[in-house]
Amino acid sequence: MKKRLRKKLRLREFQEMGFKVKLELTDLGSDDAYFAFSDRLIEVVEANNLLMGGGINDFFVCTNSRRSATDADREAIETWLQQQPEVSAVNVSPLIDAWHGNFD
Repeated sequence: MKKRLRKKLRLREFQEMGFKVKLELTDLGSDDAYFAFSDRLIEVVEANNLLMGGGINDFFVCTNSRRSATDADREAIETWLQQQPEVSAVNVSPLIDAWHGNFD
């Protein structure tokens, strides 16, 4: 396969990696607390030059550029989530292909 086609299909050296995050929240009590937590989460993700898609309890994280997410990115998000009192359980997947991966 020619390099140009690999780039368009994001294969081999152009592959972009990301990771899934599933978390369980404690009973936050109010919508304001839920929105405050979600705002803090989005700020942390964006501060690490990452993007997230999905909901707050189940989302996918990738980079905001043509680079791949790294294990350091995974660890940073996982560590931050584990430190939050609103989070009762966190599951962060290994790195998977952001374009052609199995997201189940």
